[in-house]
Amino acid sequence: MSKLAVVLEIIWLILAFICVGFGIYITVKVGFNQSYMFFILSVVALLMYTLRRHKRKQASSN
Repeated sequence: MSKLAVVLEIIWLILAFICVGFGIYITVKVGFNQSYMFFILSVVALLMYTLRRHKRKQASSN
């Protein structure tokens, strides 16, 4: 179960970086009005990463 948790953490982290990249790209090309959703999704992905990491570390210490 621990390996699956680590893989899911990595997926959330990669998703956050991809969303930031797309957000920056679309901001440069079109403007912030079209790209703000990528930045919001990036923040959500980072929150999910930290939440899952915290829960995994908490579960492994028990």
